[in-house]
Amino acid sequence: MDEYYSIINIGLATCAAFFAYFKFFREGTHKQRIQFDIDCLSLGNTENSQIIEVGCIAENKGNIEQRFDDIRVKIRGLDSTASLEEIEGHEPRLAFPIKLAQASLITEKMGYYFVRPKVIQRFPLVIRIPNDCDHIIVRATFKYKGTDDLHTSERAFLITG
Repeated sequence: MDEYYSIINIGLATCAAFFAYFKFFREGTHKQRIQFDIDCLSLGNTENSQIIEVGCIAENKGNIEQRFDDIRVKIRGLDSTASLEEIEGHEPRLAFPIKLAQASLITEKMGYYFVRPKVIQRFPLVIRIPNDCDHIIVRATFKYKGTDDLHTSERAFLITG
């Protein structure tokens, strides 16, 4: 009878080891899992500028809290009267020649932002752009804390004001 219990215990331990391997190493449930996106809202016009809000959206699809100590945003524009040109060496990508903004969304005073598991967090940036700029491209990047893995998102938007 003791032999049966020993065999059952060994079998259960083996099953537990396979489960742990599958859960943690194959599925990567202990790893960072952020879905990162960008949105843009037009907030209206002033005499010579448009006000827009760019939002970086981080959805934590993992099981551990994620901390961001730097989220960088670059915004470039396209003049409504300019001719369309491609980026040299990166054809057929369209060039957005006007530098509009470059910023870090996390100030030194704040230190970091966090996103808990299964939570969607939006990080906004409000800027003004010239009235004659009707298209923008936004590129946002962050690094996972403790690694050099760079995560990026890039989107273009039509600005109507």
